[in-house]
Amino acid sequence: MFKEKGFLHLKNYFDPNKILNEANKTILICKKKKWKYVKVYHNIFINKFVNIFSINFPFNNKLNPNLYNEFTKINLKNPILENTYWKNFQITQIELQHNQKFNYQSTWHRDSKFSNLENIVAILYLRDANGFKLVPKNLEDAVIRKYNFSKEKNYKNGYVNLSNNYFHQFDVKAGDLVIFDAGLLHQGSCKGMRTQFFVRCIENDKDNILNKDLEPNALLNDTDILSKNYNWNFNQNPYSLKKKLISIINLIIYYFPVLKLFRFILDIKKKKIHFHYSIFQK
Repeated sequence: MFKEKGFLHLKNYFDPNKILNEANKTILICKKKKWKYVKVYHNIFINKFVNIFSINFPFNNKLNPNLYNEFTKINLKNPILENTYWKNFQITQIELQHNQKFNYQSTWHRDSKFSNLENIVAILYLRDANGFKLVPKNLEDAVIRKYNFSKEKNYKNGYVNLSNNYFHQFDVKAGDLVIFDAGLLHQGSCKGMRTQFFVRCIENDKDNILNKDLEPNALLNDTDILSKNYNWNFNQNPYSLKKKLISIINLIIYYFPVLKLFRFILDIKKKKIHFHYSIFQK
């Protein structure tokens, strides 16, 4: 399946119970310490609450050392090397992705320049989830012709309303593993709570499986360099007054998406998805 479609869904691949317990501890520690290496999308105003999308460098000893110990018990090596031409690999990015309450849906995008096994993404599901969509490799050319997508890496494709015939939607359980070519079009989506690991891998001929910044003993002193390397401004303070004021607007838009409703009415042929990131998200 991986060679033809560019993805593989391994059901009940690992026991999620212990690692979910450690992940929950890590999330609580992250919030208590106001860990700066987080990504926050569409923050919602609630007292002492930040709508964390993902925790970066989750294995760092300043958070919860036990999380890395549990992660190492999961065998990622076999499914990746058995389905690629790689002899070894390195993890270049890892996020503990978390959605506590509010709906989330990304644009259709690619995480890598081309779908040629330049990068592999592994998602380790610690909770049941559904909604993640991916255009299989064998359908990519048809989608590009019909919807005018680019074949190269792009985060700006927007919320195109693809026909169900052109994508695979994942319905996963805690303990499932999904691996896919990062150059394929995909769209993240969840409703309510989710907890999962997002792991990006590249081919590597060395034995060190983790990028140095991802290792438990990494110092993480230079925030500017880390921001540049991981394409996110970690100097942002989601607890600041400015961010809190913006979050009030986000809260109103989430429950009363008037502009989205107006665009939905004008879109006669319903070419786009309009109610992403709102209470009415499908």
